[in-house]
Formats: sequence, C-alpha cells, structure tokens
Amino acid sequence: MRPSSRRILVLTVAAVLVGVTQPACSKEPAAAKAPEADEHRERHGYTAIQEEGHLVNGTLMLELSVTEKGFEPSSLVLLHKDKPVTLLVTRRTEATCATSLVMADQGIDVKLPLNTLVEIAFTPRRSGMLHYGCPTGETTGRFYVQ
Repeated sequence: MRPSSRRILVLTVAAVLVGVTQPACSKEPAAAKAPEADEHRERHGYTAIQEEGHLVNGTLMLELSVTEKGFEPSSLVLLHKDKPVTLLVTRRTEATCATSLVMADQGIDVKLPLNTLVEIAFTPRRSGMLHYGCPTGETTGRFYVQ
C-alpha cells in the first residue's frame, strides 16, 4: 500500500471510530452554521479531520480561540507523534467556563486570561486521541495524533 493511501485509510478509520464534540458551557445560543457542516456533524459526530496551523522551525503553531461556542476550530485537528506543537490560545469571551486549558495526558493546566494570547508548548508522545478542555470538563476538544 502506498504511504498516501495508508494515511488516507488511517484518517478514514479514525474518523469513523472517533466522534468529536465541543459543547460550550455558555448559556448563550450557538451561532448558526452552514447546513452542510450541521448535517456532517450529526451523521459523524465531528466536523472534519484537518491539518491546521503552520510550521516554524519544526514546531507546529496552532491557533485556538475560546468563544461562546467553545474551542475553535471545532474540527478534529491532526497532530504528529514526537513532533513539537505550540498552541496559541486566546480566550475571547467571559461567557465560558474555559478560563483554563487542561490537557491531563500532557500535564498541562494553564490559565487563559481574557483577550490575552497564551502559548502552550508540548510534544505528543503517543498516537491516538489527545483530549483537552476546561477545568470542569464541559467545554472540550480533541486532537488526533498520528
């Protein structure tokens, strides 16, 4: 099997086996999304698996925002095992419980001051799902580590 075919197969299997949800713990109503995204999310439990961010000196720089809807982007982002990642996180609302980002598997518990860019550096050491969220666990997100 060609490497590109294998990668597509791995991502497809991961997409089928793993659902992603990111419910916000705000009492505010969520903004309307495109119908296609809503239909896909209902059928599969996640928006998409995407490669996001950009590389800087071998480190994946990935922007995350905390809004009334939760962590954004809400897609399942692909990370690579043993490749360094820096999350660039900005909390853009008071109407959320995500005043900190907790990633237990990486030993991360970092405060997110309002409208302040916070850099969180880590290197995923295991393949599979990597969960993160607010301290209460109501607002969550996931990365898929390949």
